[in-house]
Amino acid sequence: MSIKPLILAAVLQPLFAIAAADVPSVAIPAQRDAEWHSYRHAYKAARFFEPYVKVRPLIQAHMQIRPNTPDESMEGLQIRLEGETVNLAIPVDALGRATLPMLKQAYDEDAVLRLNRHKGHFQFSGRYSIRERDDGVYSMANLRAACEQLLSAQRESGYRLRLIGKQCDGVKFVYPMNGPAPDVYYRDAAGKLTALPAEPGYPFENATMGHYRLAVVRFAAWPADGGIVAKSRPLGIGTVYD
Repeated sequence: MSIKPLILAAVLQPLFAIAAADVPSVAIPAQRDAEWHSYRHAYKAARFFEPYVKVRPLIQAHMQIRPNTPDESMEGLQIRLEGETVNLAIPVDALGRATLPMLKQAYDEDAVLRLNRHKGHFQFSGRYSIRERDDGVYSMANLRAACEQLLSAQRESGYRLRLIGKQCDGVKFVYPMNGPAPDVYYRDAAGKLTALPAEPGYPFENATMGHYRLAVVRFAAWPADGGIVAKSRPLGIGTVYD
């Protein structure tokens, strides 16, 4: 699971919510009718969530661009930060996540975040996720700790009521539906590798992002003294709650 950088709908909605307009009935240049969001609001949201990730080193928080319906393609998403003197591109990853640059000049100019999509099809929200490792090796103990850190961050930053009774059941390594199959293994204490099957599912809790391929690791299904080896780098790592 999973910030309006940043990474949660209840508290993110007031911080990242964007007024959506109906799709126009006539052709209008995308630059004039693009989806947009206030940089000041995003900046304040990023500052708000900083303390929650600062003390939880296994998780991260991003600003996220999410479609309103699963039939909207996320391919090619781009954000530009535009102000009186500021004009720069902000990279967006394959899950719609972006790291917000913290620029006082853009804040003072009341700059806007402009998405290369028409209004009403996407929204700016936020996302907590587990940090990916460059070596692809994750101990089961660290994965469980990361899941607990993410769950506690969500509760403290606005999701407490929604998460009453929820517990960490596992994690999911997220891969695109197209392309090579995920190459993810459980490695036991003796070094033996067991391939994890891939299954379709949602990368986080929101169904509007459509289906991805997931390598799901449920803590109860594997010995705690082993670990996960992700030979193919995931797009992201989410949590599984029961």
